[in-house]
Amino acid sequence: MHLQIITPTGTTYEGEVKRFQFLSATGLMEFLPGHAPMIAELKEGSIHTESEEIACGAGVVRIENDEITVICEPS
Repeated sequence: MHLQIITPTGTTYEGEVKRFQFLSATGLMEFLPGHAPMIAELKEGSIHTESEEIACGAGVVRIENDEITVICEPS
């Protein structure tokens, strides 16, 4: 899956991931390859991949066709 994290100052992360986990307004969510398209609210905290923890502010997450786009405030 391709992950891109965008803040008002520009793209802060871009790369390939095998797992994507974050805290949404309704609880912990995890995306794996082949996930159905969706948009979710992102709560301030950390995004987790299989090898990294990335701090982020509140925002939105969109996944479609194994493309994950996060638009958030800087942490």
